[in-house]
Amino acid sequence: MLSIQDRIGISTHFMPSTHGEDIFDAIRMVHEAGFKGFEIVPTLDQAQVGFPANYPNVGIDLLEITPEEVVRLKEALSVFDWVTIHSPHLDWNLSSANRHLRRLTEQYFDKCFELAVKLGAAAMTYHSGRETPGFIRPLERIWEYNVDYAKRLIPRAKEAAMPVGFEAGTLDYLKYVCDRVENWGINLDIGHAYMFAGTDEGFRAYIDEFKGRIAEVHHNGVNHYWGRYMEHQPPHLNNMIDFQRTYEGLKEIGYQGPIVCEIQGHDIAQVIRHCQESKDMIVGIWNGTRRLSQRWNIAE
Repeated sequence: MLSIQDRIGISTHFMPSTHGEDIFDAIRMVHEAGFKGFEIVPTLDQAQVGFPANYPNVGIDLLEITPEEVVRLKEALSVFDWVTIHSPHLDWNLSSANRHLRRLTEQYFDKCFELAVKLGAAAMTYHSGRETPGFIRPLERIWEYNVDYAKRLIPRAKEAAMPVGFEAGTLDYLKYVCDRVENWGINLDIGHAYMFAGTDEGFRAYIDEFKGRIAEVHHNGVNHYWGRYMEHQPPHLNNMIDFQRTYEGLKEIGYQGPIVCEIQGHDIAQVIRHCQESKDMIVGIWNGTRRLSQRWNIAE
């Protein structure tokens, strides 16, 4: 069983290629910073930060990568104790009203799972399908496309003994899928769950409802201002999430899986610094050596 400090890693999802870095630079930098885990979002076509245009996040493209490059990637990742894979979501949609895009999304998500198996990943999680703007359908139809994919994938996941689940969504939606697909789980993205729930009690319901079915945890802060949310913030900018109760709750239910930091920064070095702040805070709360007196973190 890994210690809490060894169960905290960083995702490529918020690692911008600001200075021309690639995924191998990111692997080296995260390893040198002392993190034991690494999450890959297999795409080269997602971005969050940059001006006047975004810097694409580091990653890989599963339609272009060669078998030799997969071997090189696996060798590079061997410096970590664990790896997780998380599907891309920008312009991919399991519930698209466009049947061809649904099919392409399923095929690409299958490739994500195949990569997870090749890398011996600790977990594989997916972004849920969603509505298509301008095409009105019953909510249950959108949900059922996700159920269909989960039912198709779960036998392979069981064979690989790999935890799998969907990220993002209301408690009712995630429960809808889990109730219909045996052994399917969730990615408990703390920021998403807090924003959907709106209260500490509403968030705690996620932990209680999905005890034993949390494939992995995504960690980030949420800054609530002017009635809106800015998520994927470092913990010193958070003012919504009760980190103290969150991690005490996860420890209480015996959660032992990966905790992956998804935190914004202007470049990879800043992302790592923000994630190190989160790591120190999480470890302190988990081990009972730090107690936050407010929702934002103050370094000791």
